[in-house]
Amino acid sequence: MRFIYLLFVLLIQVPTQASSHKIDSLLNTLPLLQEKGNNKKLIKTHLKLGNFLAARSQEQYEESIYHYDLCAKIALDEEDYLSATNAIFRSGVSHKRTNDFQKALEKFYQIVEFKKGLIEESLRANAYTQISSIYQALGNYEKAFEQQMQGLLIFEVNKDSVGIANSHYNIGTIFFYQLQHEKALESYQKAKKICDALNKEHFIYSCLAALGAVHAKLEMHEVSLEYNRQSLALAEKLNYKTGIAYAKGNIGSNFVTQKEYKKAESFYKEAIQLKTELSDTYSAIGNKIEIAQLYLEWKKAKKAKRYLTEALKSAKELDSRSRQSDIYKHLALVHDQLNEPLVAYKFNKRYVAMKDSLLNEKTLEEMGQSKRRFDVQKSEHEIQLLKKGNELLAKNEEIRKQQIYLFAISIIAILLFLLWNRNKLNYQNRVNKLLEEKNQLLNSKNEEIHVKNKQLELSNEDLQQFAYVASHDLKEPLRMINSYTKLLKRRYSSSFDESGNEFMHYIVDAVERMETLLNDLLDFSRAGSQDTPTKFVSTNDVMFMVESNLRHRIELLNATLVIKNKELPLIRAHQTQLLQLLQNLVSNGMKFRGERDPVVEIDAQPSESGYVFSVKDNGIGISKENLEKVFEMFRRLHTREEYEGTGIGLATCKRIVATWGGDIWVESEQGKGSTFFFSVPHAAAQLPTTAKMEAAEIG
Repeated sequence: MRFIYLLFVLLIQVPTQASSHKIDSLLNTLPLLQEKGNNKKLIKTHLKLGNFLAARSQEQYEESIYHYDLCAKIALDEEDYLSATNAIFRSGVSHKRTNDFQKALEKFYQIVEFKKGLIEESLRANAYTQISSIYQALGNYEKAFEQQMQGLLIFEVNKDSVGIANSHYNIGTIFFYQLQHEKALESYQKAKKICDALNKEHFIYSCLAALGAVHAKLEMHEVSLEYNRQSLALAEKLNYKTGIAYAKGNIGSNFVTQKEYKKAESFYKEAIQLKTELSDTYSAIGNKIEIAQLYLEWKKAKKAKRYLTEALKSAKELDSRSRQSDIYKHLALVHDQLNEPLVAYKFNKRYVAMKDSLLNEKTLEEMGQSKRRFDVQKSEHEIQLLKKGNELLAKNEEIRKQQIYLFAISIIAILLFLLWNRNKLNYQNRVNKLLEEKNQLLNSKNEEIHVKNKQLELSNEDLQQFAYVASHDLKEPLRMINSYTKLLKRRYSSSFDESGNEFMHYIVDAVERMETLLNDLLDFSRAGSQDTPTKFVSTNDVMFMVESNLRHRIELLNATLVIKNKELPLIRAHQTQLLQLLQNLVSNGMKFRGERDPVVEIDAQPSESGYVFSVKDNGIGISKENLEKVFEMFRRLHTREEYEGTGIGLATCKRIVATWGGDIWVESEQGKGSTFFFSVPHAAAQLPTTAKMEAAEIG
């Protein structure tokens, strides 16, 4: 036995020592390469070091990020974009594995924003996929869906079968968490069909596991168990530990439905242990919720509470809203079973509030808009192909004309010349007819794109549900009015005269405006209602998100966004509220524009009491008598036909600034633009360098 133990230790240490020797050897070569200025070898060495370190353990992800970032910096200086983007992508993956989603998003967005032609489009598509997976983990399903559709478009243009399969799989997962299980099943089946044809066993495993999960949600439990057993067998064949962990968790769920609690408990515990060893925190949380649900059904509420408490702590660290919502629901059931109704009510209230923010109409609307944007982009690509076809046709026509002309010249006889002329005329007529058909097709596609763009513009309003009471007690009657009015119009519009149809239109329009007003009131009611924030938020990171969120509008208006102070202070605030404040002010700067292209400048300067931020635009400005009125609730200075809005946005901004004890005001002159200021006191502001020093002292 002692001999076997020693042999086992040696087998583990040999590859580890070999890897350590390689890392040490590469580290020793770095000073020599730097001294010689051999940047090409430096790029390769840093990339290899990053790969070795990332493959070893989670503790060395930070070191791998360091070498990836150095590699990217040197490669960009050398204009080696292939190596640079490869290093940036791998750095993003390492950030993602350490659950630093914000840094990971920065890296992946850096890749997708490279100019076309500088990087491989497959890498850009994979970056979109990574962005989508992060937003999915954070519970932002509309963003996840939009980013994945961008990646799918690139994969389809490049005819990348593996990428297309992966995109359909990820889209299925987004639908799965949105509880749209029929759509999820359709996407998973598309992905598996492609993977079967490619014989990609790892991908086939993922599809089998997903099909097992979605069939369970559709209450087809026997089919689900068969898919899960197939996925476990394939994962064990491939020695794929992550796959084994997921398959065991899924089979545990199948045994719960069959009331075989002992078997289910065993499979869940094995899955949690494996995922914890693999540092797959997000999925381990899911299995802890499932085993808690098992204990609830088994009438073992105390065991369920222990697992849910652990899961909630991890979910908050990940900032995963979807997981937190599920945990609150089950904690309410636990305390109800423990005969603690007040505690159960508290958790149920949290669950309802978070659930409504995740599964609202705006999320589904945004996903529909992303799908329409994908269809429009695909149509534009088809039109480009048609244009290229027309150009080739025109060139072929020219060559044909020259051939016919040379042939006619070679024959001097008038009879043959007349024959050639007649043939030329017939050919011209055929070509003209073909060109006319192609032009009609182009015009049809252009009209389709125009209509879809109009639909996108009309539906691209940033809505959010009011509170739970507003959602269910106020919006439900509005939806009922809207639905039955449309039903009347669809069934009986032919029986109404023109005035009747016009009245129905007014009803629908009034309902829609009321819903918009309720959602803006929700933003106002939430501002300042959250707990006092304890963490400092990077304003630079928030401005990055503002620019990303408004990118489409910036491009549409040919606007320019300038951040004058590159070291914006940290603010003790809720990130979502700070994002809403800055995004409202920047958006207003572009909306109330004059004849010039909008230019919005953001700055922050120290003051005696703290910091003063400014958002300056070159728009239409505000008259002196209206300077104080703009922050009033429902105050509109223009008609709805001139500028859209409900008059609540700036009132919401004022309430957000008040949460940290600041003030907000505006200086403006009509026709010469406006500058909105807001103050942040010393207690709520901090320089980025100060934050780093404090973190270092704590460490």
